[in-house]
Amino acid sequence: MDKVYHTKIDWWIALILASAVVITSASGVALLVNLPADGFPAILIAVASFAVAAFVAWIPFSTYYTITSADLLVRSACFRWRIPLDRIVEVFPTRNPLSSPACSLDRLRVNYKRASGRTWWVMISPKEKEQFLNDLAQAAGLEWQRNGSVRRG
Repeated sequence: MDKVYHTKIDWWIALILASAVVITSASGVALLVNLPADGFPAILIAVASFAVAAFVAWIPFSTYYTITSADLLVRSACFRWRIPLDRIVEVFPTRNPLSSPACSLDRLRVNYKRASGRTWWVMISPKEKEQFLNDLAQAAGLEWQRNGSVRRG
């Protein structure tokens, strides 16, 4: 049975996302309220502002990770990753701030081999990190290491 893990959300990331939604929405409303005589460009910009606000608001609600019998599925807004469990090389804790499908800096870096043979990675932030690591290790046949990571034996 598939196991779904929602993203952990840091308070300050939630504040940044909420501020972005409010600011872009307010900008769109301000454009519509003060519509110039030739209002078509302003209407387009207002619609774009609302679209950006909706996208930013969608991120924390759509970011989750699913462990299936064959894959680790990572989803965030319109972005998707399908990582075959047998290609996962290692998973370890990180606080790397690079952009990723994670709403917290309390992250896990998942290193995996792509079909080309190159090692690739994605960073995720499951709310129940220990349970996620246990379930992923079991599903993918990974072994625990001393540093709190799991690695292919």
